[in-house]
Amino acid sequence: MAFKVERRKTRTCMVGHLPIGGDHLISVQTMTKTKTDDVAATLRQIHAAQDVGVDVVRVAVPDKAAAQALPEILRQSRVPLIADIHYAHGLALDALDAGMHCVRLNPGNVKLDLMQKIVDRAHQMGRAIRIGINAGSIEPRKGLQVNKDMELEMADLMVDTAVEWCERFESWGFRNFKVSLKSSDPLTTIYTNRRFARLTDVPLHMGVTEAGTLEASTVKSCVGLGTLLSEGIGDTIRISITGNPVDEVRIGLDLLASLRLRKKNVDIVSCPSCGRDEVDGGVEVLARAVEEAMKGYKGNITVSVLGCIVNGPGEAGQADFGIVGAKDAGYLYKGEKLLCRVPNDKLVGALMKEIALEEARRKADKSVAALS
Repeated sequence: MAFKVERRKTRTCMVGHLPIGGDHLISVQTMTKTKTDDVAATLRQIHAAQDVGVDVVRVAVPDKAAAQALPEILRQSRVPLIADIHYAHGLALDALDAGMHCVRLNPGNVKLDLMQKIVDRAHQMGRAIRIGINAGSIEPRKGLQVNKDMELEMADLMVDTAVEWCERFESWGFRNFKVSLKSSDPLTTIYTNRRFARLTDVPLHMGVTEAGTLEASTVKSCVGLGTLLSEGIGDTIRISITGNPVDEVRIGLDLLASLRLRKKNVDIVSCPSCGRDEVDGGVEVLARAVEEAMKGYKGNITVSVLGCIVNGPGEAGQADFGIVGAKDAGYLYKGEKLLCRVPNDKLVGALMKEIALEEARRKADKSVAALS
C-alpha cells in the first residue's frame, strides 16, 4: 500500500473557473509585485507565473488607478485573478464590477454595512471572497489587550474571529468564500489552521506571511505549510517570498509534489555528495546541468543523479533514468538496466538522447495502437 495524505473534507469555493476545496487539486497562488496600474509590468509577472504553472494570481488594488487597470489585466490573463483590498474597501466593489474573480479583505477593518454590500455584490455576480485574518491586524476582543507574550490568546482570537465572520457571511446567504489565517510565525500558522479546520468545512488558503527572502521563506513555509498539508489541511497555498513570484510558484508546486498532492512532471533526484563523489567538479555540477537540460520538458519523468557507484545502481533503479558518476566515465541507466558507460563530460548529452529515444518509442507505440 502506498502512502497517501487523507485530505480534510471541505465545501468547494469557485474562483472563476478554478474550484478550491472539496476533492479538487490544491492550487498554488502568487501575487504580483508591480504597481497594478502599470499594466504591462503586471502582465509580465502574471504571464511568467503562468508559464511555470500558477493556478491563481493576486494583485494589489490600493487606489482607483489600480482598479481602472483591472479589465485589461483580466483580458490578458489565462488564470483567475484576486483583488487584494486594504482599507479603501469601496474598491472591492470596483474590483468586482471590473470582473475580478475574487476579492481578499479583512472584514474586521470594514464597516458592517459596506461589508454586507460587498458580500451581496459578490453573491449576485457569482464571485468569491477570501476572509483574510492576519495576526498583525486582528481586531482586539473587548477587554483583551493582546501583546507578544500572549501568542495562544492571539491565535485563538484569530480563529474565533474567522469563525464569526464565516457565520455572518452564511447568515447573509453567501457561501462562496474561503478563509486565510496568516502569521509570520510557522507555529502560529500551524495552530490556527488546525483549530479552524476542526471547526468548519470552509476551504483554507494557507501561507506564512512576511516570511522573508528566498531561503528564509522556503524554510518557514515548508515547516508551517508542510506540516499542515501532511495532515490533509489546506486547499490553496502561497509561498510568500520577498522576491520573484516565479520562485513562489515553483516552490509551492515542489512542496505539494513532495507530499504527492500534485504531480511533478520532472523530478530530479540527486545525492547530497560525500568523499566518494567521483564526478568532475562534483555531483552538484552534474545535477544542475541535468536540471538545465530538462527545462521545458513536458512529459512525466524521474531522473536520478548519483555521485558514485556505491548507491548508484539501486537508486537509479527507482527512477526512469539515472546517471552515476565514476572515475573518467560514468554509467547511464534506464530503470535498473545499465545501458552504457559514457565519459563524464558527455553524460548529460547521452541522458537527453536516451530520453528523446524513449519518447519517440512511446509515440510510435501509441500510433500503432491507434491503428490496430
